[in-house]
Amino acid sequence: MFPSLGEITSDESYAARRNDLEFWEPWVRRGLDSLGFPQPKSLRSPGESTNPVFVGDNGLVVKLYAEFWCGPSSLGYELEAYRVLDGHGLPVPALLGRGELLPDATGWTWPFLVLSAAEGEPWRRATAEIDRDTELALARQIGELMGQLRRVPLIGGEVLHPSSTVFSELLLERKAATVADHREWKYLSPRLIDAVDAFLPDIADLLNSGTPEFVHGDLHANNIFVSPEREAVTGLVDFNDVYAGDFRYGLVQLHLNTFGADRELLAAALDGAGWRVSPTFPREMLAFTFLHDFEVFEETPVDLTGVDDLAELADRLWAVER
Repeated sequence: MFPSLGEITSDESYAARRNDLEFWEPWVRRGLDSLGFPQPKSLRSPGESTNPVFVGDNGLVVKLYAEFWCGPSSLGYELEAYRVLDGHGLPVPALLGRGELLPDATGWTWPFLVLSAAEGEPWRRATAEIDRDTELALARQIGELMGQLRRVPLIGGEVLHPSSTVFSELLLERKAATVADHREWKYLSPRLIDAVDAFLPDIADLLNSGTPEFVHGDLHANNIFVSPEREAVTGLVDFNDVYAGDFRYGLVQLHLNTFGADRELLAAALDGAGWRVSPTFPREMLAFTFLHDFEVFEETPVDLTGVDDLAELADRLWAVER
């Protein structure tokens, strides 16, 4: 007896079920059977995620896409990312297959991908008890990986192509919405939020006609896999949020989430990426922080409630010595 996918009819009902292993396991196994993949003895959920993701003990990962929570665009972006990244020797999952849970449905067919599992452990777990030198070495390796991504040719279609406008349109949308969002989130003082509109530059000026590059916009601590013993980055997953965009955008989640706003780790990553830090870097990065698509201060372990000056905020978060 399969749980009814018909009960998922809204963002709210999808959110309630998206990481429910008991609900999804029969469907995941059916999907694997439909493509001829071997069945794992056990499946697990890697944790809270936007899409239902389940990892088998046989090294297979199944990721499903709903018609809610940007599922259709997420699927398109991921497929485009795997196509663009193929053959570049980067530590990303292999796309092993794709299918549909309900191929004969007249409505949403519940597409899914089968991927190889990442090696190593997520940054959040792997770095819980490591020495500082190893942590810095891993941060530098992450920067090197970001540098490699910058050099990947953008041969995609909708989003990973030099002519794509998806990234600039996202920044324009965020510029229009960020003040209202921050008033609701309440991570920053009202006085500081009042100054944001005047602070944010014109999007074209911020991008400064730079050449678009491959950007992973969600470099949080569960999407980056590392091996402390090897001092190596062993996996990068989740390509829902990729763009032909600006390198600096990808630093926001990496620094504020994965690094916990640790500016020494940020400096190591920038060094690994070969990024030259200009005097205006903190201000530029604060702009990208406000323009990011996620609630990026949610997990940042820095008390910012007493900061009333944007220059002070920029330096507190983004000033690095190189």
